[in-house]
Amino acid sequence: MISKEAVRQACKSRRTALSVDDCAVWTEQLTYHITSLASYRQAQRIMAYLAMPKEANLDKLIEHALKDGKDVYVPVCIDRTTMIAVRLHSLEAVESGLLGIRVPKEPYEVLDAKDLDLILVPGLGFDYLGGRMGMGNGYYDRFLAELSPTSYIGVAWSMQVLDMPIPMDEHDSRMVMVVTEQGVIHM
Repeated sequence: MISKEAVRQACKSRRTALSVDDCAVWTEQLTYHITSLASYRQAQRIMAYLAMPKEANLDKLIEHALKDGKDVYVPVCIDRTTMIAVRLHSLEAVESGLLGIRVPKEPYEVLDAKDLDLILVPGLGFDYLGGRMGMGNGYYDRFLAELSPTSYIGVAWSMQVLDMPIPMDEHDSRMVMVVTEQGVIHM
């Protein structure tokens, strides 16, 4: 069986090879598919994320949610193991945080994970069994551990959904749905 680290490196390479232009076009389609979901329309408190270059980008979705009057939260890693949900009032109210990831400017307005209605989860790769390959630090797995799988959805580009199973550990969170620029995949 292929190692988890080998799959992670292959997923990183695939994402790095994407063109910036393709990602820009796909962002519009991704936003459309997420905003069409009943779980998005019914949610008041949404946790999105501030994408890194070539990652499935949610900036347009965040703008849409804010215009719709939804409360938007994004992850902030506060130490080597802990991630919190921090309110984002505007994409202009961010700065560069750990590892160059955009984060809201302090002071933070934090919400308990259990109070979120919908969490959009990034990944380097997903499989058709709900498996998710993250960056390897386990932040999302710890964050999602106490939550119902119906409260979170994987988000990725379609080329990040793999035909082969992703090696999963006991503590890894599985997705019940992944949204890509091509549509919704139910697991």
